[in-house]
Formats: sequence, structure tokens, C-alpha cells
Amino acid sequence: MMAHESPERLPEELFIQSSPEETRVAVKQGERVLEIQVERTSGRGLSGNIYRGRVARVIPSMDAAFVEIGLDRAALLHAPDVWLPGLSAQHEDDEQQARAPIAIGRLLSPGQQILVQVVREPVGKKGPRITMFVSLPGRNAVLLARDSHVGVSKMIADPAERERLRTLVAGHVPAGCGAIVRTVGDGATEAEIADDLRLLADQWSDIQARFDTASGPSFLYDDLDLTLRALRDQVGPHTQTVWIDDASDYVRVERFVKRFHKDSQAAVRLWDGPGTLFDAHGIDKWVREAVEPRVFLPSGGELVISRTEAMTVVDVNSGRQTGSESLDEALLALNLEAAHEVAAQLRLRNIGGLVIVDFVDMPNAENRRVLEDAFAQALAHDRARVRVGKLSEFGTIQLTRKRVRESLYERLTEPCPTCKSKGYVRSASDLAVEVVGRLRRAVTAAEGRSSVFRIQVPTRVHAILTETLSGALKDLEKTHGCKIEIIANGGTGNSDVRIVGES
Repeated sequence: MMAHESPERLPEELFIQSSPEETRVAVKQGERVLEIQVERTSGRGLSGNIYRGRVARVIPSMDAAFVEIGLDRAALLHAPDVWLPGLSAQHEDDEQQARAPIAIGRLLSPGQQILVQVVREPVGKKGPRITMFVSLPGRNAVLLARDSHVGVSKMIADPAERERLRTLVAGHVPAGCGAIVRTVGDGATEAEIADDLRLLADQWSDIQARFDTASGPSFLYDDLDLTLRALRDQVGPHTQTVWIDDASDYVRVERFVKRFHKDSQAAVRLWDGPGTLFDAHGIDKWVREAVEPRVFLPSGGELVISRTEAMTVVDVNSGRQTGSESLDEALLALNLEAAHEVAAQLRLRNIGGLVIVDFVDMPNAENRRVLEDAFAQALAHDRARVRVGKLSEFGTIQLTRKRVRESLYERLTEPCPTCKSKGYVRSASDLAVEVVGRLRRAVTAAEGRSSVFRIQVPTRVHAILTETLSGALKDLEKTHGCKIEIIANGGTGNSDVRIVGES
């Protein structure tokens, strides 16, 4: 994948491509795609869903509990995410000290019925992660249903505006609740804030009523579908056009934009040209490239993005050096280019969890500081919460990015059936030598009973057996008076080797 130059702040376009099977959403700024989301009709994400759950097991050693919420796998609830009257959640901008730890066994007991919300999708063999601190997103604000905290998005930098918004929210937030003003709430009027919080308070009352009348683990509430979530979360002052390709959804989309974005200049346009919406606007190429491990930088360097069970690792590789700049200048230029591209790729691919970036080593202390500042600034544009560390003595920076929904990897790929996600298979020569050994044992064991042995092997192994190791097979035929037939079966894995003996 080739990295694209980051443009200045340009108007953005939102693309919504729908089919009976799935919905795809992309945000494009100039020629660059910033975000891609995919939601299958038959498998919508769980993040944001609210359930009536039953505590199945309390695990003191983990300081957590497993909660049945009606899914195949139990959900994980950590002690700090347990709500009881008087307990508050901890927020990044809180000046108060974190709440004192309370053992999970004092908070929950098996069989207890609790109201919970999914905050992280299931990953691999792990079930979803849940919290009892429910949050309900609106257009300008997020209602904190069980928390009195009032905050403002870190993306709103003006101190006077932050204080104005805090005052507005404090005057309209329901009793016992809190709220956080979203980035798009910058400049919102008192009426807009009040309308948002009133609607969200009604939703919360309805959810509580459903909890009271439900029995056993059961579903209570889900977030909007991807189309409406994108319109709620992605349309902003820089949005110029909202493109859709489903004529039957045009009225719904236009009404939603007019209702929730009254001051927006975004025009809703229906795509009826040839081909698909994404293909016509060059987005399909970005989707395909977003699951490739390599991203090529304009300078000639590259990023290699590797996933493991515990983290994502990004390796910055230097390429050809051109120009007359010094080595220090060249290394700094490469790392700065890589820092901006890493930040963009994390957002594009929706990579969450622990990420380690291995930059090209720079001995110059001032250049290392410049890189740290540039990387932090590039990450600040991400809508997801990111915590970033300092450049280590080994040239690596560690960060965490909040994981909410599945990454594009998890949405669009599946484990390789050949290598079983190892990333490699046994070499053809090693498999060929093993086949000869197995054949030698089979021929010896079947002495006098079988005269023909058929070997089915992958094509790459067939070539070695018929060329490099053909002498060993001829010796077996001569010694044991049998015939050996080698058949290429087109397979690729270790399990694609079969030896069949006939009389």
C-alpha cells in the first residue's frame, strides 16, 4: 500500500454504500480516506448494546466477574466498572483521586441481576467486555446515566468555550446523571444541548423500565445502525457532501441530517452512476490496501504492520536515501513521515489495544524530542482515546488506542486455513524428506502385501520428489519390488500429504 500525502484541512465527504448484505461507510478528505467502517446485516456489532445480565462467576484473583447476557460467551466485568449507588467512574479529566479499590467479592455475588453495557466487542476467543456505567450518545453530548461527571471533549481547546459548555450541561443534565460534550458540540446552543439531554434522558428511562420487566439475561437496547451512527458521529462543520447509493434510504438520511445537523451545509446526494459508489470514488482500493501488512512511504521507506495475540507492532523501515541532507536530517524526515502515516493507519484500520511502533533509531536527542511531539500531535486528531508514551532508548514508542468495535482486519479477514494464522508453513524440502521417510516405513511394513504406492502431495513438494529426491524413490522401488506413483493434489498444507498402498 502506498502512503498518500496528508492534505491541509479540507472539506470532508461521507460515503454510505448499502446492500442487502452489508453497509460500508467511509470518510474522505481530498484524495485520502480517513476512516472505513463495515457492518454486516446478519452480524451487527455489540458495542453500545445494553443487556439485563446475571452474574455467573466472581473471580477474586482477576478482580472481575463473568456475566451471562444471553450470548454464546459470558461477558467480562472488571471491578472498577461495577456501579453501586455512591460509586463513580473515573475519567481522564477528573481532578479528584481515583476511587479506592473495592474487592469484586464485596460488589457482586453469583446470581445477581445487573444492567450492563458492552464497551468492547468480543475479540478472538474472548467474550465482550462490559460496564455498569451506561453511556448514551446523542448528537452534541453523551449522557452518563449513572455518573455525575460533567466534561468536555479534549478536542475542544478554547478554555472559554469549554467553561460555557460545562455550565450549559450542568444546568440541563438529569438528576443523578452526568454528561460529556462531544467534539461536534463546539458552538452548540443551550437549546441544542437541552434537546439532546432530554432525548437521552427519555431513552434511559425506557431502558430502566425494560430492565424491570425483563427476566433472566436479555437484550434491552441497541445503538443506531451504521448509516445513522455515521450521520450522527461523522457529519460536522467540515462535511461538504453525504453520498448514499440506496434510493429507498434517501428520505431517512435527509431527515436525520436536517434534524440533528440544523446548521450543517452538508448536501445529501444520491449516487446513480455506473459501478458502485465506493469504486467510482476510489474507496474500494483503500479498503483492499487497509488489510495489507505493508504501507510504502513516499520517501522510499515503509511501514510493516504485524498483529499478535497481545498487540500490534509497526516497524518503520528506511528506504533509499536521496538528496543532500545529512544522515540526522534524513532519519528525522523519515521518522516524521512515518509518525503521521502510523497515526493515519491506526484510524483507517481501526486498530485498538496495545501498539508498539519501532522507529528508525536516531542518536540526536533534539530530533527524538521533535519526533515525540509530532507523533503526539498526529494522534491528537483521532476520535478514539489514545494514550502515548515517550520514545524509549531502543527507538520504540508504546501507545494504547481504545478498542470499541472490530478492526478492519477482524471484519474483512479470517485465519489462514493453511498456516493456521502462524504466517508460515513448513518448507517443501522438509515435507519431501518426511514423505520419503514415511514411505520407507510403509513399504517395509507392507512387504509382500502392496505393490503400488500412491503419494498425494502439494505441487511444491511434488517437484522436489520427482527431481531432487527421485533417486531415493527409485532405490525403494528396486529394493522392495514395488511401484511408487507421485500425484500433485494442488494442496499447500502439511495435511495435504497422503500415502496409499494397493496390492
